[in-house]
Amino acid sequence: MNWFVTESPRPAWIARRSYAPWLVIATVCFGAFMGQLDASIVTLAFPAMGAHFQADPEWISLSYLITLVALLVPMGRIADRVGRKIVYIYGFALFTGASVACVYSPGFDALIAARIAQAVGAAMLQANSVALVTTAVAPEQRRKALGVQAAAQAVGLAAGPLLGGYLTENFGWQAVFAINVPIGITAMIAGHYLLPRTKTARDKGKPSLKVLPGLVGVLLTYAALFAPMTLLPFTMKQPLAHIGLTVAALPLGFAVAATLLSRPGVRTGALIAAVALLLPVPQVVQLVVAGIGLGIIAPACTKRVMGALPEGAAGVGSGLVNVARGLGTALGVAVATLLIHTFQ
Repeated sequence: MNWFVTESPRPAWIARRSYAPWLVIATVCFGAFMGQLDASIVTLAFPAMGAHFQADPEWISLSYLITLVALLVPMGRIADRVGRKIVYIYGFALFTGASVACVYSPGFDALIAARIAQAVGAAMLQANSVALVTTAVAPEQRRKALGVQAAAQAVGLAAGPLLGGYLTENFGWQAVFAINVPIGITAMIAGHYLLPRTKTARDKGKPSLKVLPGLVGVLLTYAALFAPMTLLPFTMKQPLAHIGLTVAALPLGFAVAATLLSRPGVRTGALIAAVALLLPVPQVVQLVVAGIGLGIIAPACTKRVMGALPEGAAGVGSGLVNVARGLGTALGVAVATLLIHTFQ
């Protein structure tokens, strides 16, 4: 049973490949995709879940986000000590099992409990994601690798509204959780075979104040992503499929920029995002352009944070980055919720 509590090595024929680091990044992208898919897919199912349980649907999101943010840094420390690979794989197992519990929740309290369990699994995933990326590739490739990981998150964000609207209309709100199960099983298999052993000697260095500007940038970026994604389903009167396409425009622009635009810096991204609000173009185009600006900012800020930390503390750094992402997401949801209740 030793295999159950220790990290297993990759097969030698995989480890020898020149592209092996990018297989690590591809595996991490499963978690990046699924974590953000789950965060955004429920937004279009909020009205249906609220009507089904006769309860305030925002708690379905907030309970998840609060738990996630609280556990990210502790999970990063645990991963630095016992191994990032094993924590990552068990995180997928817990997240997938909790998704099944969400599908069969008999009441609102049970659904919230299952969402909290999902958040624990998601914390195990996200506390490791950035660390696995930064330690897998050479320093000169980190900006590109972090861009790919951020793009996978953005694709998850973009797919969420599209799938959420379609699944809720055709199969009910339970389907937005059921879709996690095949993705999670695939990701666990990929993690076992493609992720290397990652346990390292503990570095006693602590994060310095140099990480703060990058963390603030990440927080504001994700707040700007999630506020309109939460607000639009409640303010638009079109069919859910049309709303999903509109909401997806913002993270779609984010994904394109994070993947393809590795040279522009934070100032350029902020300028593009600000200008998008003033453009005399349809709303969908505004959202795409704003997403491009945000997609430039996020990987640049993440690289700044991870570059200020020793490799042995990469799990803690990854946790801090994802705390900033989670706080930004929660802030965006909270602001949008406040606006909804103020103007309804």
